[in-house]
Amino acid sequence: MAQLRFHELPAQERDAFASACALHGFAQEDFEVSAAAAGDGDAGRPPRRIAVVRVTGGEAREYRDGPVRWTEAFERDLARDVFGFPLAD
Repeated sequence: MAQLRFHELPAQERDAFASACALHGFAQEDFEVSAAAAGDGDAGRPPRRIAVVRVTGGEAREYRDGPVRWTEAFERDLARDVFGFPLAD
């Protein structure tokens, strides 16, 4: 099972993640992100599991790539305060 770190994800995903963070008052550095192949997928591309952990507080979620991009699901969770509130500067 190949493990990828945030900087190894496609640029489009990194940009969408950073945009979601900024939109909700977070910095991308507030989170640790990793991805792993989850098993057999279609078209020869295995589905991935993406783990997102907030550095402060430790709130964590796991997303599966699918019809809804993981970055969209992450942004919904930020809007619902699943990861808590951003820290004040």
